[in-house]
Amino acid sequence: MSAPIFILAGEPSGDALAARMMMAIETKYGKQNWIGVGGDKMLAQGLKPLADMDQLSIVGFSAVLTAYSKLSALANDLVAQIVAHNPKLVMTVDAKGFSIRLAARLKRRLTRSNMHIPIVHAVAPTIWAWGAWRRHKFARHLDGLLCLFPHEPAFFDGLDVKASFIGHPEAWASEPASQIPATAAQQSDMGTKKLCLLPGSRRSEVGLLLPRMLAALDILREQGVALDVTLPTVSNVQEQVEHICAGHGIAQDITINTGREAFLTAMNTADVMMAASGTVTLQTALHAVPGVVCYATSPLSAFIGRRLVNMDNVVLPNALLGRPVYPFLFQEQATPQALAVTVQTILADAQALSKATGNARALTDMLRGGGNSFDDMVAQAMTPWLETSPKDNLSEKA
Repeated sequence: MSAPIFILAGEPSGDALAARMMMAIETKYGKQNWIGVGGDKMLAQGLKPLADMDQLSIVGFSAVLTAYSKLSALANDLVAQIVAHNPKLVMTVDAKGFSIRLAARLKRRLTRSNMHIPIVHAVAPTIWAWGAWRRHKFARHLDGLLCLFPHEPAFFDGLDVKASFIGHPEAWASEPASQIPATAAQQSDMGTKKLCLLPGSRRSEVGLLLPRMLAALDILREQGVALDVTLPTVSNVQEQVEHICAGHGIAQDITINTGREAFLTAMNTADVMMAASGTVTLQTALHAVPGVVCYATSPLSAFIGRRLVNMDNVVLPNALLGRPVYPFLFQEQATPQALAVTVQTILADAQALSKATGNARALTDMLRGGGNSFDDMVAQAMTPWLETSPKDNLSEKA
């Protein structure tokens, strides 16, 4: 059996991206022996797990501090397993805090052992939002960096890491904006509107945001807004979502489902959405869904975040297009009343759909970068590491 490839993802969005990259690599380079850490989608692609991905699903500065010892022990254990398996390549996908810690420890261990295994990370740190100094840490510990956004490789010019733009898979997953049909509800000024709730894929996000969204829904209905509500979610928080909705007394009034098809159906029929800040806002923008973005975290994490993060760049579509595609309500601003008012404003805006369609077209063109497909761009970016025999793969950085 050929030398394995170690691959790691830390949350559902990373799991989906990593699985897509696994497929792209196998399409060009043939069947691979995958080991590492991932979720259901990576397991379906043949991943042999070395640890449970749920151990990495931590959000917020304070939560990371609380779990530091566990994460440190996990990193040490994975370093030992990587050295024992001696893979031809180590790939990490998102989960940036843990991934760079793992890369640093692995690089030190390999140097002491006079070994080299190339380390490639997918999803560049959002240094354009906060912490530009982080690019030096990534360059020091990585051999390759795969960037989803076209402006990111330039941040690593002159540093000892090969940064490549691979496009964003969602830019090919959605229809071209010019072909997006208006739904029956979108074509009418009257009648029931379709509202999509997207409270996040982490338990902490769902626990903080979904109750606020449901309270906003109550306000909208009390004011006479007729709404058909869907909530596409992911399996790891489905039970929590159902429990919160049941506790609120409106579980029977919301269609809750999981899976890619359910999400796409929601995107193709929604008139408006409320979403947690994250990758999902890029998906909604690419599908031309108007809406409002919100986020809440612990008081300590919010305090630190406000001092480190450029809040204008938190919402991905806003940062990429340089304009307010979505209004953003953070922490104490993300009240049920504010969410309800914003949704009402969007529903009353006759130009909301046309503006959303224009934004979707601009984002699609930007994130495809002229490539034929995401798979082709990934395979091309991986050439330096997968077309080199492991025996010849000596590093100048080791």
